Amino acid sequence: MCHHFRLLNEARQLAKQFKATIADDQLPLPFGDFYPLSQVPVIRLDDSGEREMVPMEWGLLPFWWKPSGKQTSRKAFQRKCFNARGETVDTKPTFRAAFKSRRCLIPATEFMEKGHYFHLADNEPFVFAGLWEHWQGDDETIETCTIVTTTPNAEVRDVGHHRMPVVLLSETDCETWLAGDNPVMEVRPAPDGALLTQ
Repeated sequence: MCHHFRLLNEARQLAKQFKATIADDQLPLPFGDFYPLSQVPVIRLDDSGEREMVPMEWGLLPFWWKPSGKQTSRKAFQRKCFNARGETVDTKPTFRAAFKSRRCLIPATEFMEKGHYFHLADNEPFVFAGLWEHWQGDDETIETCTIVTTTPNAEVRDVGHHRMPVVLLSETDCETWLAGDNPVMEVRPAPDGALLTQ
């Protein structure tokens, strides 16, 4: 599962590349190395259907989560939800509402699997398919996200890993994902040969 990725580009560059706006009160957005529970930049659709870039905590917390006798820490719950399996994301209670109506793009420059970093040939940023949630507690409100994963392409499989993030490489793929037009069976890995490793 993807638990470490890097983003080496500043937010305004990313916003221009991925056709998003950033409110002044959201700056500066984080970049660098990210791990579960980090604040990460996320691109989603606003109420008018335009793209906006905002910070979110990596590790999905569904809107219905409440502390219980078995699970009193939201962060403990989130540590189990930093990835969502593409094959079950439409049926699993934690993810299905977000899959239906709260999709997002999570920018990255490279991601790690099995000690290897994977990136595009030109080292340009790309985006993961993601989901986001808004959670309201008694004394805090947080927005969180997760990365959707799928079966590996040839490069990731060659290092011995059985999963990889869903990497969206074209503007059409980004539009389709955000619009919620693609069913779960179309969540697929990046084409073989699309990524380099180091």
